[in-house]
Amino acid sequence: MMDSESDTSIFTNNQVHLADVPQLAVLEYNKLRPAYRNVSLITTTLVFMFITAISLGFRLMDNEFFTEEALYILAGIAVLYLLSIFMAYFGFKKKSYALRERDIIYNKGLIWQSSTVVPFNRVQHCEISEGPIERMFGLSELKIFTAGGSSSDMSIPGLDPDTANRLKEYIILKTGMDEEE
Repeated sequence: MMDSESDTSIFTNNQVHLADVPQLAVLEYNKLRPAYRNVSLITTTLVFMFITAISLGFRLMDNEFFTEEALYILAGIAVLYLLSIFMAYFGFKKKSYALRERDIIYNKGLIWQSSTVVPFNRVQHCEISEGPIERMFGLSELKIFTAGGSSSDMSIPGLDPDTANRLKEYIILKTGMDEEE
């Protein structure tokens, strides 16, 4: 039988007082490049152009193209488009990231706001991607993958390619250091 002194040295789970917890709000957050707002607006417009073209294509198959039903569908698409443009434009201001010694934080969301924290010791790998529109604006997206999923756990769009590469290298370096400890 073990005495109580050796039990506490094996495992501890001391209380942390709320006053001792660091505040995320006092961090200096980095904003995304302003060109990313344009990428979001263009991408949203292209998606809705495609949806409208498909809808109109189905209506062209019917002989009655300009029916009341078709106008309601087009009006609904227009309302969704305007709402999406509003969200992309004003939601851009809420997107930011911060890098700390042991993790990276990404904030997003206009109505449903979220703050995602990925500790470096959980990172499996990172990748940088650039779509054709992002490439036109000189932007990259950093994707960070953790264990247990096929999709990225954190994606930070709207980064300068040099910044994305520096962040990726830093995270990989910190991941390697955490594995050695």
